[in-house]
Amino acid sequence: MPARDPWWDEVIQTDTANYYHTAQQAQADNNPDKSPSKGRKGSFLWGDRVRVVDTQSGVKRVSGRGVEFWVNARHLGGEPLLELYVIDVGQGDGLLVVTPEGHHLMVDGGNIRSNQNGGKNAADFVDWKFFKDYLSFPDRDDPAQASIQLDAMIATHNDIDHFGGLLNLIDQDEKDQAELNCTSVSVERVYHAGLSWWKKASGRTLGPITQEHYTKLLGGRSSALEAVANLDNPDNDTLNGSWGQFVLAATKAKRRSGAPADIVRLSHATHTHLPGFGPGQSQCQIQVLGPVEGQVNGEPALKRFPDGDSKNTNGHSVVLRLDYGQRRLLLTGDLNTHSQNHLMGHYGAQFHPEFKCDVAKGCHHGSHDVSYKFLEGMRPLCTVISSGDAETHDHPRPNILSASAITGRRLVDLDHDRLICPLIYVTEVARSVSIAEIGAMKEYPAPRPKYEASKPSGAQKVHNTEAEMARYRLFLGSSQSKPAQWPRLDLAKVVRGLRYGLINVRTDGQRLLFAQLEESGSDWAITTLSPEQIDQAR
Repeated sequence: MPARDPWWDEVIQTDTANYYHTAQQAQADNNPDKSPSKGRKGSFLWGDRVRVVDTQSGVKRVSGRGVEFWVNARHLGGEPLLELYVIDVGQGDGLLVVTPEGHHLMVDGGNIRSNQNGGKNAADFVDWKFFKDYLSFPDRDDPAQASIQLDAMIATHNDIDHFGGLLNLIDQDEKDQAELNCTSVSVERVYHAGLSWWKKASGRTLGPITQEHYTKLLGGRSSALEAVANLDNPDNDTLNGSWGQFVLAATKAKRRSGAPADIVRLSHATHTHLPGFGPGQSQCQIQVLGPVEGQVNGEPALKRFPDGDSKNTNGHSVVLRLDYGQRRLLLTGDLNTHSQNHLMGHYGAQFHPEFKCDVAKGCHHGSHDVSYKFLEGMRPLCTVISSGDAETHDHPRPNILSASAITGRRLVDLDHDRLICPLIYVTEVARSVSIAEIGAMKEYPAPRPKYEASKPSGAQKVHNTEAEMARYRLFLGSSQSKPAQWPRLDLAKVVRGLRYGLINVRTDGQRLLFAQLEESGSDWAITTLSPEQIDQAR
């Protein structure tokens, strides 16, 4: 059953579908080879699910992507697709999976908002999706419909640049709730990998180690409730820091029925498939490939990797493979060389059959700590890397971009002298900004609201001379530690507009489409791979 009743009436069947201001302009869009530009306001994408609000001869007025305009009926009549959104969350991962039936799975959410340059993470994209994309304008005023409804929320591991956005979405703090347009959030199940940050006398720990395995793993709902019961007065059985806050929020999350959300530990041993997404349960089957679980004294345990805590939190990421029709999408969390070798050793001869994929979410944001043999085993047609600005990790690394290219399946169109695949997308590269001078500072008789519906008027004075603006210096964060780095206001630049580097991946089980918005914000940069091309790639 979908996370909500089907919200769509029609599905876009062409790669793009221009939408227009008037019905007459949309009626003129009847040539598959060339669409008219007059009155064009933007375009939908293959697989977009839209609401029909009006119909005229050969055209329909539809609601979707936060707009309501006219499209030619020739663009409609498609079938729902498997959709993967790789969300630009800066340094971190944030993914939204939408199945053909309408299930929604959130896999990581990026860092918490307060740690984000733009103040946004995957929680805000999911909110936009459910509120502005799915609802027509009148329905947004209905609290019963303005609801985020997730079938699954998956924290691949306990690093804040992965679970932070999940926390912002389900946190009941007023500040977090105020960031959302939707009035409620429901989650059927919250999944995690088990390895957790626990409180110790000074700092935090991943727990005791026995026979080179971590043996203190967070479990299901009762285990989570015990682990957060003493957050205000923590002992050694209490989860630490923001990870504890996330698990606490998960214990308070509600299902659509109002019952408490399930909390479930995932590993290759606990589940072969994500519950509800096994053979015969869903068009899209989701297999759990990692972390690989061992046993110590008959109890579940996770292998301790050398070189420190971060190698283990990253290495024991939840690994999922999404199968739909003939296509495979592999989500790898923050796997590193140690864990990849561990996976290859565990699966042995079955590693290539299990991990070969068409699309891979790049491991650990393009870190150099990646096994070349593992990349060779995946052999993807496309790798999507989530990385961000203003962080100190220098991701993605050049050698990993090169390795991702030469280990991917290759197809060259010799007749037109061009490479068809492999493809590499990077959210950081897909992001774009518009830079401008700060301009005039206007002084008003009273403080202005944070956001205004119309252009403000009534300024008492305009501060725009060099002498005035030279009085102000901008303190732009801890990275600018020296006074010489604090620019004068008249010398500084500001970001006027920001286009997030969202990567869309869509498939009908045969064909693949990859898309990102161009800087204009109204046109798509699209690459498609036909089943024939995929079969030919080697």
